[in-house]
Amino acid sequence: MITEFQELLAKTVGLVIAIHVVVWIVFYLLFRRMNRPPQLTLHLFALALGTWTAGRLFFIQEAWVDHVGAALIFTTALLLWVLLDRLICGAWLARRRKIHIPIILRQLGGVLVVFVAGSSILKWGYRLELTGLLATSGIAAVILGFAMQDLLANVIAGFSVHMTRAYRVGDWLLLGEKGERAEVTEINWRSTRLVNNDQVSFELPNSDIVKNRIVNLNYPTPEHGIRLRIGLDYDVPPALAKQAILAATANVQGVIESPVATVFLCEFGDYSMIYELRVWMRHASLYNRACDEIRTALWYELKRRKIRIPFPIQTQEFRKPNEPGYFADAKARAAEIVAGKALDCLTAEEARCLVENGVIVLFGPREALVSSGGIGDSMFVILDGGVQVAGKSGTGAQVVLASLGPGECFGEISLLTGEPRNATVHAETDTLVLEIRKKDISPLLAANPALAGRLGELLERRQSERLEALQGFAGDPESPPPQNRSWTERIRTFFSDPVD
Repeated sequence: MITEFQELLAKTVGLVIAIHVVVWIVFYLLFRRMNRPPQLTLHLFALALGTWTAGRLFFIQEAWVDHVGAALIFTTALLLWVLLDRLICGAWLARRRKIHIPIILRQLGGVLVVFVAGSSILKWGYRLELTGLLATSGIAAVILGFAMQDLLANVIAGFSVHMTRAYRVGDWLLLGEKGERAEVTEINWRSTRLVNNDQVSFELPNSDIVKNRIVNLNYPTPEHGIRLRIGLDYDVPPALAKQAILAATANVQGVIESPVATVFLCEFGDYSMIYELRVWMRHASLYNRACDEIRTALWYELKRRKIRIPFPIQTQEFRKPNEPGYFADAKARAAEIVAGKALDCLTAEEARCLVENGVIVLFGPREALVSSGGIGDSMFVILDGGVQVAGKSGTGAQVVLASLGPGECFGEISLLTGEPRNATVHAETDTLVLEIRKKDISPLLAANPALAGRLGELLERRQSERLEALQGFAGDPESPPPQNRSWTERIRTFFSDPVD
């Protein structure tokens, strides 16, 4: 048989559930567009409201109803604060006004609401003074103070960060002795959350950060300098070493041109001379990529200049050069490649002489072999790999004129007439080329004057092919000015001057 108490209890539970559902439906209708609706605070408010309402209806004489009323006042204040914080700070200020309130200040507001609501309930609901409670529990306060000293230190340090603006969300910091770079994603009352270049998120207590030197890579501007150390052989003159290091930074992405890169000779090491390269980056997020491109380009540049990167070693080892097999094969067929397609007007013997006197060099991906407008008196024959030839149209747009592969060549006009380069050429992959200079071909022209005529015909044919290729691009591409003299006459005039 159901007792009267059980019946009242069932009615109470049913009313609490009904009020809970109504509260959620009303909230959904009013705030359905809110991105982050409150969950826990709304549950607590609905539960307190339902329990207090049921108590006032069915248990009006019970003392616990007043306690539930105090809880209802507390949860109402907390819910109102959460709604105001997310509607005003999270939606209106952040999205419409583009004003971002620091999360530590928003959390402090919540703490103040909790403190004021709790102390008011204790004072007017239970006739208890908060100061009296603290005074009568001095030992507990001391124990609590010792237990919370780290937490208080982090809170004070967090306020210090906000007041001094040492760093903000979005700034990149340099951390620790190893110099790890990380982006600030959140600053709260206890810690700072960061994400490094490996997309790994971690937290540091605010007190630990302010105890050490704070290096902000975004202040005063995101552009900042970085330093890399390189050890080179003692036999390399410092001027040549600095020139090679600077040349390797010319086309690195993320490195800005001004301030210009500089190189310092900073140490005479045990087995090498230590140089320090300083370049300026656009942003700290590009650090890993920029360092990789600088070191990669430097390897190719030193390889071409035959500059050795020394390393400590205690044993003697005699070994053959460690180069890919297809490079060795391309070098062996260099004379055949030159006479077969690149300079098909030459005899086999003339091609062999050019290969013996020329220089075989290696370029890495995206490296510029020649630049438009540059001065040069040499041409390049591709032995292995490939390049892209780029020029400008009449509208100033950069267009790709051609992609060249093994056996093809470029720069013959500069070699034979001394004209500036009329296009920019970049390597697409590791590219092995034979560079033929003015001093390499001069002996052949001196021994056989008729060779100038054959080379002039070759230039005439190549120039016609280039003009036909340019006509395929829209925008009235740039074309070379008309020549007053034949190519043969210009070749003879150019090679009548002393060779450098």
